[in-house]
Amino acid sequence: MQSKMIFSATVLAALLAGCGGDNAPAGGKTGVEGTRSAAAPQRAAPAKMVLAYYSGYANNYKALTTHYANFNAVAIDYWNITAEGVVVGNGDPAPSNAIAFLKSKKIPIYGCISNVDGDWSQAIAHGVTGTFRKTAIANLLAFAKKNGFAGINIDFENVNKDDRANLSAFMAELGTVLHANGLKLIISVPAFSAVDENHEYNQAFDLAALGRAVDYLQIMTYDQAIPAWDPAPVASSGWMEDALDYAVAKVPAERILNGLPAYGYDWVAAGNGRQVFWNAIPGMLKQHGITPRYDIGSNSLTFSYTASDGLQRTVWTENAQSITLKASLVNAYGLGGTSVYALGMEDASFWQAVQAGLKK
Repeated sequence: MQSKMIFSATVLAALLAGCGGDNAPAGGKTGVEGTRSAAAPQRAAPAKMVLAYYSGYANNYKALTTHYANFNAVAIDYWNITAEGVVVGNGDPAPSNAIAFLKSKKIPIYGCISNVDGDWSQAIAHGVTGTFRKTAIANLLAFAKKNGFAGINIDFENVNKDDRANLSAFMAELGTVLHANGLKLIISVPAFSAVDENHEYNQAFDLAALGRAVDYLQIMTYDQAIPAWDPAPVASSGWMEDALDYAVAKVPAERILNGLPAYGYDWVAAGNGRQVFWNAIPGMLKQHGITPRYDIGSNSLTFSYTASDGLQRTVWTENAQSITLKASLVNAYGLGGTSVYALGMEDASFWQAVQAGLKK
């Protein structure tokens, strides 16, 4: 999850204030979810998963130990895998303190495994899902058991479209092995809709097949715009809905997590931007005497300012209103929960917004 290169559909404006479990948007109860019999026995709804990502950001451990009551699962994003299926570190020291803390609080841990070797590697994804599939699965099982994890979170990005069948088969076999050992499986996938499902970046991800294999499909509904592109919302509500409409038509909604960004981007111009954390925004506004604008078309926060170097900069990010609204899509669609990227970027106000949304 070092860089979420998501290719999106055209943004559709959305005003979703007051979303609730009985007001699902169009598509919110389609597919497998919509085929349930009305006569089926009623059961208490399971607790929604709130999955926090623990990556190598400053203050990640402080955020973990301060805000842990707000989430019930953590994906630790410190490992890669080689093309031959060997699990390796990503260059950062293994976060033994975080693992020990989470175990002390009985919060399930998922080892997040990426196909990174300097960058997102198609060769690694090809080897792991193809020739070295059985070796990779055996190593992933051993890795999860050795560390006492609840399961594995596969985060393969930039997968070659020709490996679509291989990726689905790999996930099906990995899911079977993990489930036989009492472990769970999550896959992180790009956010896309019917408009851009055939973009080469998205074609490897057969959501229907992947959804059958995993316990949770974590849709990376962030990075709608990235520093390499034009300034724009990072996660507009309409774009997020488009991705969820598509996903719930392919996968039972209770297996889907939407993603919430605890960051935005700060651009000088198209192609020249940088990441800015949620917890840095109040200081920026105060420093430059700015009143930000809430963009109701995308349900995002934006503002411009003149930096110390004299350059005019434009920021797109989130605020409490936008995060509350986007978290409320969990109940609007009947999703299994939500995910947050990433610990260390946020503060207490972020989690208050998430919890407010989950109550809608």
